[in-house]
Amino acid sequence: MPFSAERLFARVLTDLTLALRPPVEMLLNLAVRRAWQRSANAFGRLGRFQGHPYLIDPEDLPVAFELTLNAHGGAVKVVRRPLQPLGYVAEISGELMDLLALFDGSADADATFFAGGLTVRGDTGAVLALHNALEAADLRLADLLVPAALAPGLDPVLQRIVDWRRAARRTGGKPHGVH
Repeated sequence: MPFSAERLFARVLTDLTLALRPPVEMLLNLAVRRAWQRSANAFGRLGRFQGHPYLIDPEDLPVAFELTLNAHGGAVKVVRRPLQPLGYVAEISGELMDLLALFDGSADADATFFAGGLTVRGDTGAVLALHNALEAADLRLADLLVPAALAPGLDPVLQRIVDWRRAARRTGGKPHGVH
């Protein structure tokens, strides 16, 4: 069965993204470490789900993320999107902007889920435990995306970009105030 141009492009994009895995993982793991240092007891809210991997799947990216948190911090790995995700306590998928807003607490998880912006599979108790841990960690968007030294200054800018992108999606591609 020959590859279509679209499948070939998706494959190349995935391979390219995976080639950039080390710096992305380093940045995300630093963010996890900073969150843990700021609020070490937050990850304890995972309870029996500590050390179990979650699959975080941004549908608009060519890869997914394996997130494993425990009482001592945790790790994030960039992974190929599995055809049949096995071995994860839960899988959470949605658009990247929605997932980022959930991680930093700027979006309501229930509202996002019921609006169809989020798909959850697996143990719902694990998802609730992750939600509670992230909420207690009090993450900012900049904590997830930039090195610590830049985070305070860039947080408002990054938050505006995410808010703008989410508003544009809700209004059919035109953010409020743009005609």
